[in-house]
Amino acid sequence: MAYILALLGGVIAIGALGFEAAVFGALIGFLLGTAYSQGQRLERLSQEVIRLRTALLRGAPPPVQPAATAAGAAEQASEPEKAGRQMHEELDFELELAEEAPAASGARPGPPGGQVKRQPSRTSANIFDKLTALVRDYFSGGNLIVRVGVIVLFFGVAFLLKYAAEHSWVPIEFRLMGVAVAGMGMLILGWRLRSRRVLYGLALQGGAVGLLYLTVFSALRLYSLMPAPVAFGLLLLFVLLSALLALLQNASSLAILASAGGFLAPVLTSTGEGSHVALFSYYLLLNGGVLAIAWFKAWRLLNLVGFGFTFVIASLWGYQYYRPEFFTSTEPFLIAFFLMYAAIAVLFAFRQPPNLKGVVDGTLVFGVPLVSAALQAALVRDMEYGLAFSAIALGAFYIVLATLLFKRGGSALRMLSESFLGTGVVFATLAIPFALEGRLSSAFWALEGAAMIWIGIRQARRLPRLFGLALQLLAGLLYLEDSRWISDALPLLNSHFLGAALIALGGLFTAFYLDRHADKRASYEGWAPPLFFLWGVTWWLAAGIQELDRFSSGSDEWAWLLALLALTALLGEWLRVRLPWVRIWWITLGLLPALAVVALGLWLDEPHPLVGAVTVGWLLAFAVQYRLLYRLDAREFSARPLWHGGSFWLLTFLLTTEASWRLDQVIAGSHLWEMIPWGAVPVVLALGLLTIGQRLAWPVQRHILIYNIQVMAPLAVYLLGWAMLANAVSPGNPWPIAYLPVLNPLDLTILAVLLLLLKWWQRIGDWLEQRGVQAGYYFAGLGVALFFWFNGMVVRAVHHWGGVPFDPDLLFRSQVLQAAIAVLWATLGLGSMLAGTRTGRRPLWLAGAGLMGLVVLKLFLVDLSNTGTVARIVAFIGVGLLLLIVGYFSPAPPRRIVEAEWTSKEEV
Repeated sequence: MAYILALLGGVIAIGALGFEAAVFGALIGFLLGTAYSQGQRLERLSQEVIRLRTALLRGAPPPVQPAATAAGAAEQASEPEKAGRQMHEELDFELELAEEAPAASGARPGPPGGQVKRQPSRTSANIFDKLTALVRDYFSGGNLIVRVGVIVLFFGVAFLLKYAAEHSWVPIEFRLMGVAVAGMGMLILGWRLRSRRVLYGLALQGGAVGLLYLTVFSALRLYSLMPAPVAFGLLLLFVLLSALLALLQNASSLAILASAGGFLAPVLTSTGEGSHVALFSYYLLLNGGVLAIAWFKAWRLLNLVGFGFTFVIASLWGYQYYRPEFFTSTEPFLIAFFLMYAAIAVLFAFRQPPNLKGVVDGTLVFGVPLVSAALQAALVRDMEYGLAFSAIALGAFYIVLATLLFKRGGSALRMLSESFLGTGVVFATLAIPFALEGRLSSAFWALEGAAMIWIGIRQARRLPRLFGLALQLLAGLLYLEDSRWISDALPLLNSHFLGAALIALGGLFTAFYLDRHADKRASYEGWAPPLFFLWGVTWWLAAGIQELDRFSSGSDEWAWLLALLALTALLGEWLRVRLPWVRIWWITLGLLPALAVVALGLWLDEPHPLVGAVTVGWLLAFAVQYRLLYRLDAREFSARPLWHGGSFWLLTFLLTTEASWRLDQVIAGSHLWEMIPWGAVPVVLALGLLTIGQRLAWPVQRHILIYNIQVMAPLAVYLLGWAMLANAVSPGNPWPIAYLPVLNPLDLTILAVLLLLLKWWQRIGDWLEQRGVQAGYYFAGLGVALFFWFNGMVVRAVHHWGGVPFDPDLLFRSQVLQAAIAVLWATLGLGSMLAGTRTGRRPLWLAGAGLMGLVVLKLFLVDLSNTGTVARIVAFIGVGLLLLIVGYFSPAPPRRIVEAEWTSKEEV
């Protein structure tokens, strides 16, 4: 019903006053709806008390209410319990109290089998059913007309007074007097109906007090018909009257309606002119009434109404009208409002029922310093060190207040004391950066959001937690929106870095606290911890990178970035040891991917990765990375092979790119020397891993299979691919030295790759054969690679010695190359057939025979067309002689020997 009235109030206001007044209209409608709900519950309670009293006086048993109505069961509670429950139903900010089980004696017998069908709890009820029931109850209530009538009447009087300022029909004195008389009549009528029609009487009294506020303020501000002392005396009288009426009738709705009307009066009658001193003095009186009521009652919604109206309207006024010369006439009011609502927050904790002693109002506890600090920052932005001194004063105030509460409140007010102490420490700490720069308003919101998460978990409230999450996201947006930068700011000690760092701190605390209290969060909040963990880490790294971008350049920026990543990983590891938080592992494990991204960026941005101070940065980063890998051995970690392998591959990449750049600098003019390290460096490191590295106790011996299998396998595949690609596309020009087949950098590197692959099989061949990988397939692959390497050597020899350009089309048409290829294939075929005969390996002999067959086909399909050339003669004669030699020395091995050999191997 509160939402329906809010919509109605907003529609009425926007139709008459415009969009700006719609917000206030919606708010007063919401407050009236909330007050109606409370009054209705109070009326049901009073009727139930009368029935119970009558039954007791007659000696009859109390009437039993139907069990199906939850409202009836709630009305059987005692008066203190009802008051406490009423206070906690005002907003979902309050504690969610468990429902009490029915007494055994009064329980209704269940169905056979002893199973009792339980009613669904209020928290698990369908939200659609709740809304349907709410709308039905609202429109079926008997006080709908008066509720809407008060709203319409209030706005109508405001329109009348505003219109009277523009059109002088009847003397304004008579008009204001008539409104005042009508308000007094409503007040008297509401008081007389307080016992018979509780809700009706409270609505009339609240509307009447609001009209009286409106009349006096209009007479003072719009028409200057009343001296200021008289006006403020009357306003003070109305404040005391409304507070007294609310306390006498124990009606928070009356106090809320009266206060809302008083706060709205200046807004509805404002013409944009007038003294801000009068406005804030008037609000000071209204807040005095709120404070006076807080001394006796813990009416949280009333406190929130006063806080919201005061600081929102003050902020709007400051945004539109504040000038530096207004400081002396504005600052005292801000201090007064701050002290009032700090006191109200303390009184709220003191005035809780015994079973709720120590519950704090998170909105006031953290919202008051947040909003006050933001307004203070706007007031002192032109004063040197103004915000720093303000932060010191604010921090000292909260630390002293927390100390006093610790001493006098004991354990009952421990939560409030902790909240104040944390707030004081934060502001006292922020005084240092504020002394240097004063633009950290977004950090206020982030810290406020984290504090709301803390209070929401401690008091099991969902709404503060959701508000805290949204507040931190808003803080990030506010930070990004402000792109100002002070040129003489110091590194780290400036608002840009500290603001982003505090946003990061708020996000990480939120993720940690929600993970630590996973049993207290709702199911839909499961997304929050990973999101805000990533949010916090991102803001932290962004803050550091922002500083590096402003205060360093070139290679130094990369060096500092490596240091930042390494120190962040160390900090994450330090926190992991001390906090029971599994998610902190993400920071530890994130160092390797981050270093890989930096390596790629360096490769694209800088000529080589070890330029200048970057070398020191890489040494630090790898020292931290391997330290973290060492600590990972203490626990189960499924991705351990990837992290060990990734570290080794990253080190290989860095050394390769560095060696490539340095060779290119030393021997300029040939791309071959720049390409060679991409094969030579990985070969050297892999060979070292398979030889000297095997004697290292850590990490190789402890993880021998990881390094010999998972680390080496991708490296072996890369080296084989690199060797075949380089063999196919590179002319192998070794300038400034002469080209010699085999004895040149490219061929020697390819040969080293093939020998390394052979060495690797010797190291892990048995392990592979146990898992079904046959040696024949592995060596067949090496044989194919060897065949392509020999062809590449012949092509490069013809290119360098025969003067044929290194072009595929020209090389194919070269008679010399065709003859050389024919002789090479025939020689390789002859060697394979001889080796097959000597070792009795029929597949090897057949491979050589097939190669010889290809040579014959090539002679008749390709070389035969080269008529009258020496190359064709050499090709035919050479191949013919080789075929004769093969036929004599290398007959095919018998099939039975081969079958017996493979059978014996399978049995073994």
